[in-house]
Amino acid sequence: MQSQSFLEYRCPGCGAINKLARESVIDMYKEQLESCKHCHKILEIIPANGINDQINLIVSEQSDTIK
Repeated sequence: MQSQSFLEYRCPGCGAINKLARESVIDMYKEQLESCKHCHKILEIIPANGINDQINLIVSEQSDTIK
């Protein structure tokens, strides 16, 4: 049985550290929505390729405007 690995990110609103299961990153550069475990704001998370096969997470609060 393999242990699940997590990616950590900081909520831009409250600064709380959150975790995202690495296995839940399906499409690179495609927006995913998660809620902050502390303040419960909806966050937009975009996974991106980083250096040495690492994954960078670009995190922002979800905008209320229609795209």
